[in-house]
Amino acid sequence: MDEPSCTAAFLQENIRIVLVQPQHSGNIGAALRAMNNTGLRDLFVVDAAGFDVQQARWMAPGCEHLFPHIRFCTSLSEALAGVHHAVGATARHRRSSHRILQPQELALETLEAHSEHVTAILFGREDFGLPTSALEFCEAILWIPTAEHASLNLSQAIMVTAYALFTQARHKGLPAHGRSLGGRGAPTTTAQHHNRAGQQETASLSEMEPVVQQMLELLEGVEYYKKGGLGKVALSLRGMLQRSRPTLRELQSIRGMTRQIERALEQPDAD
Repeated sequence: MDEPSCTAAFLQENIRIVLVQPQHSGNIGAALRAMNNTGLRDLFVVDAAGFDVQQARWMAPGCEHLFPHIRFCTSLSEALAGVHHAVGATARHRRSSHRILQPQELALETLEAHSEHVTAILFGREDFGLPTSALEFCEAILWIPTAEHASLNLSQAIMVTAYALFTQARHKGLPAHGRSLGGRGAPTTTAQHHNRAGQQETASLSEMEPVVQQMLELLEGVEYYKKGGLGKVALSLRGMLQRSRPTLRELQSIRGMTRQIERALEQPDAD
C-alpha cells in the first residue's frame, strides 16, 4: 500500500475524537462534519446530555455515512479502550505537569512518533470545558492559541485540530479531493487541480522560446522592426518573459492570443 493510502487509513483508524459530556446535539453533528472535511472518522461521545439525531444531522449535511461510526459511551474509560496516547484540549490554566502542544505540534508528533498507535483527542463540554478528572487520563494538553478570548466553540476547536492533522497528512502525500470554488455544480476538484500542478509551475527557457519565435514572426509581419533589429526585439521579449516568470498555462494563453491576432491579420475582412 502506498504512503497516501496508509496516511488516509491512519487518519480514519488511528485518530479518535472524544467528546466528554457534550451539551448540544448540533455540536456533535458539527464535529462530525469537521471530521468528514479532514479525513477523520472515529467519534466517541461520553455521557451526552441527550442526543437528538435530527439536530445533529442538520449540522452535518453530507455526513450521513459517518453517523454509524459514532460510539456513545457511559464512561471515559470505555471511550479510551484501545487507545495508546491521549491528549486533552483545554484553554483553562492548569497547575499540572502536562506537556503543552499546539495543533501543529500535535499533528506532527501524532503522524510521526505515534504513527503505530491510536491517539485520542479529548474535548470537554461547551460550558465548562474538559474536567480535571478527564485530564488525568491525558499525557499532554492541547492548547489552541487565540488573540484574547481563549474559549472556542466546540466544533471550531475540533476543526482547527483536525485541519492541522489533515495538513500534516498532506505533507506525507495525502491528496485533497474536495470540490474547488464554484459550488455544488463545479466540474473540477482540488484533486484535478493537483494533477495539473505542472501547468502552474514556472516555465523553463525552452518552454518560453516557442512563444518568443511566434511573437517575432507576428511582429515581422506587421513590420514592427527594421532589418537588423531582430536581435534587440528578441532580447527584450526573452527578458520580459523571464522576469514575469510565466506558467505553462500563461504561455498557452499568450500563444492563443497571438494566433488569433495572426488570423485577424490574414483575413482583415472576416467577421
